[in-house]
This record gives sequence, structure tokens and C-alpha cells, in this order.
Amino acid sequence: MMDDTYYNEVESDLESSEGGYDTSQSGGNEAIEEAPSQMRNQPKLIISDYSLEPKIVKAGEDFYLDFTLYNTNNENTIYNLKVTIDQTLASSPAPSSNQALVSDGSVFTPVDRSNTFYVAALYPWNYTTKEIRMNVLPNANPGSYVINVNMEYEDYLGNQYKTTEAIGIPVTQEASVNFGKVKMDEAMVGTPSSVSVNIYNTGKDNLYNFMAMAKGKGFTIDEDERFIGNFNSGSQETFSFNITPDAEGKIEGEIEITYEDSAGKEHKDVKDFKGEVTAGFQDEMMGEVDPETGELIGENPGMQEANGSIFTSPFLWIGLIIVAVLVGVLIRKKRKAKKEEELTIDDED
Repeated sequence: MMDDTYYNEVESDLESSEGGYDTSQSGGNEAIEEAPSQMRNQPKLIISDYSLEPKIVKAGEDFYLDFTLYNTNNENTIYNLKVTIDQTLASSPAPSSNQALVSDGSVFTPVDRSNTFYVAALYPWNYTTKEIRMNVLPNANPGSYVINVNMEYEDYLGNQYKTTEAIGIPVTQEASVNFGKVKMDEAMVGTPSSVSVNIYNTGKDNLYNFMAMAKGKGFTIDEDERFIGNFNSGSQETFSFNITPDAEGKIEGEIEITYEDSAGKEHKDVKDFKGEVTAGFQDEMMGEVDPETGELIGENPGMQEANGSIFTSPFLWIGLIIVAVLVGVLIRKKRKAKKEEELTIDDED
């Protein structure tokens, strides 16, 4: 409702302007003065503050915008206030490399209401707070958007005013990174083995300061980290390194990635890997090595067993006996044939 000041001031204005114009004589010259129609102390309306919940808006989700309207005038009331949230953006972030994303005027949409508010009167040095629930387009470009809030109102004389305030809304896309299968060559003691993994940016947000690192126990690593830098949406990178196992048995390690999304939030993901280490070729051929001197102590027990088993194998002896029997049979046949030949010669004589 309007206060009594409005009616009193309007009535006073009408009385002073009755008859159209006031005419006065001075020195024979006629002066015509028009009744005042503009206020000297015009009311001013501003958005004193606003807030977002959540503070950083995610694409495809709802958020709440609260803003406070403040009448800065200390004497005059604002009437017939109409506030409109402009859905045509004042400014938007630059398009990313992903052409599927957009940043046009349809990024923000009111939920379950219109984008307009009405206030009958806002008294001097007074304020009112409004809230609106809005939704963000799922494929909106990440970055900072600016929307305009248009305000139209009147003073008690009916003079109309228009003003515009700007509100900034930061939007981010969900960051999502996936690992492929970790590939590792056969691991042997003292021999470098290659390890590699593919990394995919499956989200709609471009990532920054992307770093990949490898670590674990029971092996040494060369090229254990790689700085990728910018990692755009839909891109793929391969992180590879070499490990040299220290001893036989199982080994376990992990690949860690760190990065920042478009809102500056830090993220970390980890991918584990494991494998089985076998003895190297040299270890099988050589004997035991003294850990203090590094010298060969003796033959590998396995080699000794292998050498001993040659002479103790029954198959070897059976084979030798068969060969000996065959040789003996051949020798006897040759001798018999020779004797028969000699007897034939004697009969001819």
C-alpha cells in the first residue's frame, strides 16, 4: 500500500497547478512559469547484493539466485516496481573446442515460475529480497556468464524510470577422467619392463595442469612423471614408463593423476597395477652371489641337479644297453659271414 505522503504530495501539486499556469507582473514584463513535473530528489534503485546456491553452478542442474533490491533515496518511495531477469545473456564465455557445447541466451531457464517480479512500493532506505530457482542447460560452455536484471518503476508523480543491473554466474561442467587397462611387459629381476596406460577425458569440461605420476615398492622407475598440461574434453593421452624389479615375487604400484577443472577445483584419481616378477636369465645360469662381495659362491643348485640327473636317469642306461646289444649283433653277423666266405674258398681249392 502507498503511504499518506504520496496522496498529500499529489494533492499539493494539483492545487499549485490549478488553472494551468501562474502569471505575475514585474516591470511590465510577463513571466510564465510551468508547474514542476520532475522531482529534484529522484528515487534510485540498485541490487545491493546477491548470492548463488550452490556458489558454482553445474551444467544440467538447478540453482537458486537470491538478490536484494534497495531504494537508496532517503525521502521518496518507489512505486509499481517491475523486475525482469533477462534471459538474453549480457556476456558468455568463449566457446570451447567441443562444438557440442553452447553459450547462447537459453542457458538459464526459470523453474516453475516466470522471470518477472512485481513490488507495489519500496519505501525510502528500504529493501526487499527475491529468490528464483533456475536450471542450467546441460551442454552449456563452462565459464562465467553475465545476465542483466531490468528494473522499471515510478515516483509519486508518476514519472517512470528504468535501470539495469548485472549479475555474474559461474558455470562448470562435471569433470570426468577414465583409465584404460594398464599394460605391462613380462617382469624379470634386473630387466627393465615397459608399463603404459591410456587416459581419457570423458567429461565436457576442459582440464588444466594435468599431471601423471607412477610410484610403487620393489622396483625402480624411470620417467616416473609426465606433465600433460591442458587436457581438452574428448581427448586421449598415453602415460608410459619403465620399471626394473629388484627381486622375484609380486609387485604392486599405482598411477596417480592430478588436474584442475575450469572452476579451478583440484582433482586426484588413482589407478593400481600389479604383476609377477620371475628370475632373470642370468640368475638361472649363474650360481648364488655373495650380497657383500658380489662374487659367485657356487653353481646354481638347479644346474647341479640337472647335471647329476643325466647320469642317474634310467632311460639313459636302457638306451646304452640297447645300443650295445645292437652293436654286438652286427659284429657277430659280420664274423659269421666272413667264416662262411673262407669255407667256400677252401672247397673250391
